[in-house]
Amino acid sequence: MNEPRLIRKYVNRRLYDTAESRYVNLEDLRRVINAGGEIRVIDQTSSKDITTTVLLQIIGEAEKSGAPLLGADFLAALIRLAGRERDPGLGERLQAALGLAPPTDSRGMRYPGESGRSAL
Repeated sequence: MNEPRLIRKYVNRRLYDTAESRYVNLEDLRRVINAGGEIRVIDQTSSKDITTTVLLQIIGEAEKSGAPLLGADFLAALIRLAGRERDPGLGERLQAALGLAPPTDSRGMRYPGESGRSAL
């Protein structure tokens, strides 16, 4: 599997694609992902991985453009789950439902040899 494309986010909020040596926007990153690519976004100042935050921004932009991806009921339920004591295996089950995590047995244990990455 190829390494995720490294994107650096600078203080001026600009995103820089190190593979293509150019500045990109959220739509460019959406195209990379839709083409089957993976991205990894690093905040240049703190060196923190902010990939999840940027992916949420991409989803937010899709919602604004009239191409809803997630319904309001689903998002509200997700916010409620994040705000209270929740099922520790919920995240893994959601990922498995989307084909992003390895299958588990009835006790929630991963099957041997599964890496946690989809073969997409």
